[in-house]
Amino acid sequence: MKTSKTKILIVLTFMVVILFSILPIKSLATNSNMFVVKENEEQYLIYVDGLLNEDFEFAFSNTENANDLNYIASVKDSDGNSIAYVDVVLKGKFFNSENTYIWVRNTEGKTVIDGQKVTINDAKTIEQLNKLDNITKNITIEASAENEKIKINGEAGKTYFYKFFVAGNSEEYNKLLDLIEEINNFDTNINVYAKLQKYNELNELYNSLVAGLSEENWTEAKNLEITKPYGAKEGEQFILWLKDSDGNTDVQILTAYEKEITVIEEQEKTEEIVTALPVTYDNTTVLFIALGTVIVAIIAVLAYKTMNKKNRK
Repeated sequence: MKTSKTKILIVLTFMVVILFSILPIKSLATNSNMFVVKENEEQYLIYVDGLLNEDFEFAFSNTENANDLNYIASVKDSDGNSIAYVDVVLKGKFFNSENTYIWVRNTEGKTVIDGQKVTINDAKTIEQLNKLDNITKNITIEASAENEKIKINGEAGKTYFYKFFVAGNSEEYNKLLDLIEEINNFDTNINVYAKLQKYNELNELYNSLVAGLSEENWTEAKNLEITKPYGAKEGEQFILWLKDSDGNTDVQILTAYEKEITVIEEQEKTEEIVTALPVTYDNTTVLFIALGTVIVAIIAVLAYKTMNKKNRK
Protein backbone atom coordinates (compact mmCIF):
# COMPACT_ATOMS: atom_id res chain seq x y z
CA MET A 1 0.00 0.00 0.00
CA LYS A 2 1.37 3.40 -0.99
CA THR A 3 1.35 6.15 1.60
CA SER A 4 2.48 9.75 1.73
CA LYS A 5 4.41 10.98 4.75
CA THR A 6 4.72 14.50 6.07
CA LYS A 7 7.44 15.63 8.43
CA ILE A 8 5.92 17.32 11.43
CA LEU A 9 7.53 19.31 14.25
CA ILE A 10 5.74 19.80 17.54
CA VAL A 11 6.81 21.88 20.51
CA LEU A 12 7.93 20.15 23.67
CA THR A 13 7.30 21.96 26.93
CA PHE A 14 10.47 23.60 28.15
CA MET A 15 10.32 22.88 31.85
CA VAL A 16 12.67 25.57 33.18
CA VAL A 17 9.79 27.45 34.79
CA ILE A 18 8.79 24.38 36.78
CA LEU A 19 12.40 23.52 37.52
CA PHE A 20 13.12 26.81 39.23
CA SER A 21 9.70 27.16 40.83
CA ILE A 22 10.68 24.29 43.14
CA LEU A 23 13.10 26.70 44.83
CA PRO A 24 12.41 30.16 46.25
CA ILE A 25 13.39 33.00 43.95
CA LYS A 26 17.04 33.19 45.01
CA SER A 27 20.40 33.23 43.30
CA LEU A 28 23.11 30.66 43.65
CA ALA A 29 26.85 30.23 43.34
CA THR A 30 28.96 27.12 43.61
CA ASN A 31 32.04 26.59 45.78
CA SER A 32 33.06 22.96 45.18
CA ASN A 33 31.16 20.99 47.84
CA MET A 34 28.89 23.85 48.89
CA PHE A 35 26.48 26.33 47.35
CA VAL A 36 25.96 29.94 48.27
CA VAL A 37 22.41 31.19 47.77
CA LYS A 38 21.83 34.93 47.71
CA GLU A 39 18.64 36.14 49.33
CA ASN A 40 19.53 39.82 49.27
CA GLU A 41 22.58 42.09 49.41
CA GLU A 42 23.11 41.44 53.12
CA GLN A 43 22.02 37.82 53.48
CA TYR A 44 23.55 34.65 52.00
CA LEU A 45 22.79 31.01 52.79
CA ILE A 46 25.47 28.31 52.47
CA TYR A 47 24.42 24.70 51.79
CA VAL A 48 27.09 22.11 52.61
CA ASP A 49 27.00 18.74 50.89
CA GLY A 50 26.24 15.92 53.34
CA LEU A 51 25.27 18.17 56.24
CA LEU A 52 21.74 19.17 55.34
CA ASN A 53 20.19 16.84 57.93
CA GLU A 54 22.48 17.45 60.88
CA ASP A 55 23.65 20.35 62.98
CA PHE A 56 27.19 21.65 62.52
CA GLU A 57 29.41 24.62 63.24
CA PHE A 58 31.22 26.94 60.86
CA ALA A 59 33.79 29.71 61.00
CA PHE A 60 35.30 32.27 58.60
CA SER A 61 38.77 33.76 58.33
CA ASN A 62 40.74 35.84 55.87
CA THR A 63 43.80 33.70 56.56
CA GLU A 64 44.04 30.22 55.04
CA ASN A 65 45.98 28.72 57.98
CA ALA A 66 44.03 30.41 60.78
CA ASN A 67 44.07 28.72 64.19
CA ASP A 68 42.01 31.02 66.36
CA LEU A 69 38.54 30.48 64.90
CA ASN A 70 35.21 31.64 66.26
CA TYR A 71 32.73 28.86 65.40
CA ILE A 72 29.05 29.65 64.88
CA ALA A 73 26.15 27.19 65.12
CA SER A 74 24.30 26.32 61.94
CA VAL A 75 20.68 27.39 61.48
CA LYS A 76 17.69 25.96 59.61
CA ASP A 77 16.31 27.29 56.36
CA SER A 78 12.57 27.46 55.66
CA ASP A 79 12.59 23.80 54.58
CA GLY A 80 14.42 22.54 57.65
CA ASN A 81 17.86 22.11 56.07
CA SER A 82 20.90 22.89 58.22
CA ILE A 83 22.90 25.73 56.69
CA ALA A 84 25.73 28.14 57.33
CA TYR A 85 25.05 31.79 56.61
CA VAL A 86 26.53 35.21 55.98
CA ASP A 87 24.69 38.13 57.53
CA VAL A 88 25.49 41.83 57.44
CA VAL A 89 27.98 41.55 60.34
CA LEU A 90 29.86 38.55 58.94
CA LYS A 91 29.89 40.08 55.48
CA GLY A 92 31.44 43.30 56.74
CA LYS A 93 34.02 41.45 58.83
CA PHE A 94 35.18 38.72 56.44
CA PHE A 95 33.99 39.42 52.89
CA ASN A 96 35.59 42.77 52.15
CA SER A 97 38.77 40.87 51.42
CA GLU A 98 39.58 39.00 48.21
CA ASN A 99 40.40 35.91 50.24
CA THR A 100 37.83 34.42 52.57
CA TYR A 101 38.01 30.88 53.93
CA ILE A 102 35.48 28.69 55.72
CA TRP A 103 35.83 25.85 58.22
CA VAL A 104 33.03 23.42 59.00
CA ARG A 105 32.92 20.75 61.70
CA ASN A 106 30.14 18.35 62.69
CA THR A 107 28.68 17.83 66.15
CA GLU A 108 31.38 15.25 66.92
CA GLY A 109 34.08 17.83 66.33
CA LYS A 110 35.28 16.29 63.06
CA THR A 111 36.41 18.84 60.48
CA VAL A 112 34.39 18.47 57.29
CA ILE A 113 35.72 21.53 55.46
CA ASP A 114 39.21 22.69 56.38
CA GLY A 115 39.96 26.23 55.28
CA GLN A 116 38.26 26.16 51.88
CA LYS A 117 38.08 29.39 49.92
CA VAL A 118 34.56 30.75 49.66
CA THR A 119 33.13 33.60 47.64
CA ILE A 120 29.78 35.33 47.50
CA ASN A 121 30.71 37.73 44.71
CA ASP A 122 29.62 35.44 41.87
CA ALA A 123 26.22 34.72 43.39
CA LYS A 124 23.75 35.56 40.66
CA THR A 125 21.21 38.28 41.12
CA ILE A 126 17.47 37.76 41.32
CA GLU A 127 17.12 39.55 37.98
CA GLN A 128 19.47 37.04 36.35
CA LEU A 129 17.58 34.13 37.80
CA ASN A 130 14.26 35.61 36.72
CA LYS A 131 15.62 35.77 33.19
CA LEU A 132 16.00 31.96 33.24
CA ASP A 133 12.63 31.61 34.90
CA ASN A 134 11.04 33.31 31.89
CA ILE A 135 12.61 31.09 29.24
CA THR A 136 10.10 30.36 26.44
CA LYS A 137 7.86 33.13 27.81
CA ASN A 138 9.66 36.08 26.22
CA ILE A 139 8.93 35.05 22.64
CA THR A 140 6.25 32.38 22.44
CA ILE A 141 5.27 30.27 19.44
CA GLU A 142 2.46 28.06 18.20
CA ALA A 143 3.17 24.80 16.39
CA SER A 144 0.97 21.88 15.46
CA ALA A 145 1.03 18.80 13.25
CA GLU A 146 -1.61 20.29 10.97
CA ASN A 147 0.34 23.44 10.10
CA GLU A 148 3.48 23.45 7.98
CA LYS A 149 4.61 26.72 9.57
CA ILE A 150 5.47 27.64 13.14
CA LYS A 151 3.72 30.84 14.18
CA ILE A 152 5.41 33.45 16.38
CA ASN A 153 3.16 35.26 18.82
CA GLY A 154 4.83 38.57 18.00
CA GLU A 155 4.22 42.20 18.76
CA ALA A 156 3.32 44.82 16.19
CA GLY A 157 6.24 46.83 14.90
CA LYS A 158 8.88 44.24 15.82
CA THR A 159 10.92 42.09 13.44
CA TYR A 160 11.72 38.54 14.49
CA PHE A 161 14.58 36.26 13.52
CA TYR A 162 15.30 32.58 14.15
CA LYS A 163 17.87 29.85 13.72
CA PHE A 164 17.77 26.08 14.24
CA PHE A 165 20.36 23.76 15.75
CA VAL A 166 20.15 19.98 15.66
CA ALA A 167 20.58 18.94 19.29
CA GLY A 168 22.28 15.66 18.44
CA ASN A 169 25.14 17.42 16.66
CA SER A 170 26.36 19.25 19.76
CA GLU A 171 27.62 17.94 23.08
CA GLU A 172 26.45 21.13 24.79
CA TYR A 173 22.92 20.90 23.39
CA ASN A 174 22.73 17.23 24.31
CA LYS A 175 23.79 18.20 27.83
CA LEU A 176 21.10 20.89 27.89
CA LEU A 177 18.41 18.35 27.00
CA ASP A 178 19.79 15.83 29.52
CA LEU A 179 19.76 18.41 32.32
CA ILE A 180 16.21 19.45 31.53
CA GLU A 181 15.05 15.84 31.54
CA GLU A 182 16.98 15.02 34.71
CA ILE A 183 15.64 18.00 36.63
CA ASN A 184 12.14 17.45 35.33
CA ASN A 185 12.27 13.92 36.76
CA PHE A 186 13.32 15.02 40.26
CA ASP A 187 11.30 13.25 42.92
CA THR A 188 10.44 14.39 46.42
CA ASN A 189 13.37 12.47 47.92
CA ILE A 190 16.12 14.42 46.21
CA ASN A 191 17.81 16.90 48.53
CA VAL A 192 18.20 20.62 47.99
CA TYR A 193 21.97 20.37 47.45
CA ALA A 194 21.51 18.00 44.48
CA LYS A 195 18.85 20.32 43.09
CA LEU A 196 21.10 23.34 43.45
CA GLN A 197 23.93 21.49 41.74
CA LYS A 198 21.82 20.71 38.67
CA TYR A 199 20.15 24.13 38.60
CA ASN A 200 23.58 25.72 38.64
CA GLU A 201 24.78 23.50 35.77
CA LEU A 202 21.71 24.42 33.74
CA ASN A 203 22.13 28.09 34.55
CA GLU A 204 25.77 28.19 33.47
CA LEU A 205 25.20 26.08 30.35
CA TYR A 206 22.25 28.16 29.15
CA ASN A 207 24.13 31.43 29.61
CA SER A 208 27.12 29.95 27.79
CA LEU A 209 24.95 28.92 24.84
CA VAL A 210 23.36 32.36 24.63
CA ALA A 211 26.79 34.03 24.74
CA GLY A 212 27.96 31.74 21.92
CA LEU A 213 25.21 32.74 19.51
CA SER A 214 26.72 34.61 16.56
CA GLU A 215 25.05 37.42 14.67
CA GLU A 216 25.21 35.37 11.48
CA ASN A 217 22.80 32.89 9.88
CA TRP A 218 19.62 34.29 11.41
CA THR A 219 16.53 34.01 9.21
CA GLU A 220 13.85 36.67 9.27
CA ALA A 221 10.44 35.32 10.22
CA LYS A 222 8.35 36.92 7.51
CA ASN A 223 4.68 37.31 8.44
CA LEU A 224 5.69 35.97 11.87
CA GLU A 225 6.11 32.48 10.39
CA ILE A 226 8.96 29.98 10.75
CA THR A 227 9.62 27.33 8.14
CA LYS A 228 10.04 23.89 9.72
CA PRO A 229 13.32 22.11 8.96
CA TYR A 230 13.06 19.67 6.07
CA GLY A 231 14.61 16.22 6.09
CA ALA A 232 14.18 15.84 9.85
CA LYS A 233 14.59 12.32 11.15
CA GLU A 234 12.11 10.53 13.39
CA GLY A 235 12.63 11.62 17.01
CA GLU A 236 15.26 14.22 16.10
CA GLN A 237 15.29 17.20 18.43
CA PHE A 238 15.91 20.81 17.47
CA ILE A 239 16.86 23.91 19.41
CA LEU A 240 14.99 26.92 18.05
CA TRP A 241 16.56 30.25 18.97
CA LEU A 242 14.45 33.37 18.57
CA LYS A 243 15.27 37.05 18.80
CA ASP A 244 13.47 40.28 18.05
CA SER A 245 14.57 43.67 16.75
CA ASP A 246 14.83 44.93 20.35
CA GLY A 247 17.54 42.40 21.16
CA ASN A 248 15.40 40.04 23.25
CA THR A 249 16.39 36.37 22.92
CA ASP A 250 14.44 33.21 23.70
CA VAL A 251 14.62 29.49 22.99
CA GLN A 252 12.23 26.64 22.29
CA ILE A 253 12.85 22.90 22.03
CA LEU A 254 11.14 20.93 19.29
CA THR A 255 11.06 17.32 18.24
CA ALA A 256 10.37 15.76 14.85
CA TYR A 257 8.12 12.86 14.03
CA GLU A 258 6.51 11.41 10.95
CA LYS A 259 2.78 11.46 10.51
CA GLU A 260 1.51 8.88 8.03
CA ILE A 261 -1.35 10.03 5.83
CA THR A 262 -3.30 7.31 4.00
CA VAL A 263 -5.20 8.25 0.86
CA ILE A 264 -8.81 7.04 0.90
CA GLU A 265 -8.62 5.67 -2.64
CA GLU A 266 -5.60 3.58 -1.68
CA GLN A 267 -7.45 2.22 1.35
CA GLU A 268 -10.36 1.14 -0.88
CA LYS A 269 -8.01 -0.57 -3.34
CA THR A 270 -6.30 -2.39 -0.49
CA GLU A 271 -9.59 -3.55 0.96
CA GLU A 272 -10.67 -4.92 -2.43
CA ILE A 273 -7.43 -6.89 -2.79
CA VAL A 274 -7.70 -8.32 0.70
CA THR A 275 -11.28 -9.50 0.24
CA ALA A 276 -10.33 -11.11 -3.10
CA LEU A 277 -7.91 -13.46 -1.34
CA PRO A 278 -9.16 -16.97 -0.44
CA VAL A 279 -10.41 -16.94 3.12
CA THR A 280 -8.25 -19.96 3.91
CA TYR A 281 -5.09 -17.97 3.25
CA ASP A 282 -5.86 -14.83 5.22
CA ASN A 283 -3.54 -16.22 7.87
CA THR A 284 0.02 -15.91 6.52
CA THR A 285 1.24 -18.84 8.62
CA VAL A 286 -1.30 -21.16 7.01
CA LEU A 287 -0.38 -19.75 3.62
CA PHE A 288 3.33 -20.46 4.07
CA ILE A 289 2.61 -23.99 5.31
CA ALA A 290 0.43 -24.60 2.25
CA LEU A 291 3.08 -23.25 -0.08
CA GLY A 292 5.70 -25.41 1.62
CA THR A 293 3.54 -28.49 1.17
CA VAL A 294 3.12 -27.76 -2.55
CA ILE A 295 6.88 -27.31 -3.00
CA VAL A 296 7.61 -30.58 -1.19
CA ALA A 297 5.05 -32.33 -3.39
CA ILE A 298 6.66 -30.94 -6.55
CA ILE A 299 10.11 -32.07 -5.39
CA ALA A 300 8.74 -35.52 -4.61
CA VAL A 301 7.19 -35.84 -8.07
CA LEU A 302 10.40 -34.76 -9.78
CA ALA A 303 12.44 -37.20 -7.71
CA TYR A 304 10.01 -40.02 -8.51
CA LYS A 305 10.27 -39.31 -12.27
CA THR A 306 14.07 -39.24 -12.08
CA MET A 307 14.19 -42.56 -10.29
CA ASN A 308 11.88 -44.15 -12.87
CA LYS A 309 14.12 -43.06 -15.70
CA LYS A 310 17.14 -44.60 -14.02
CA ASN A 311 15.30 -47.90 -13.42
CA ARG A 312 14.30 -48.09 -17.08
CA LYS A 313 17.88 -47.82 -18.14
